Amino acid sequence: MSRKWFFILVAGILVLALAACAGAAEVPTTVPGNEISQGAPEDTDTDTAEGHDDDTDADAATDSDTDEGTTSINAADIFSQRCSGCHGEDRGGGRGPALLPDVLTKDPASYKNTITNGSGPMPVWGNRLSTDEINALVEYILSEPQ
Repeated sequence: MSRKWFFILVAGILVLALAACAGAAEVPTTVPGNEISQGAPEDTDTDTAEGHDDDTDADAATDSDTDEGTTSINAADIFSQRCSGCHGEDRGGGRGPALLPDVLTKDPASYKNTITNGSGPMPVWGNRLSTDEINALVEYILSEPQ
């Protein structure tokens, strides 16, 4: 009889161990420099992660220049609204890595790709930000903080 309980106990432990492993495997990880392309961006109206407000009007981060009829992009406002929840208001990091020029050593195209397509826990922003806004954000994070 005690052998039966031993096998039931071992089976229960294995089930719990496998369940724990399966939960950990759901979060994709990347080796630095090997960003995962998540395919074509999809249009969504839902929040993908805490601190990412999809309902924020992106136009609030742009200033209209009436003299030339063009729109200038305020990357600091976009960063504050969309990125600071994970990367810190001072860009020093938090749940996400620091986004300061001294630690960002890759080609700017790499950062554009990560913002556009996401990578690991980084959500896809290409469906919510324009190419110009993404380019402005990359310039912003590669510049020294003011």
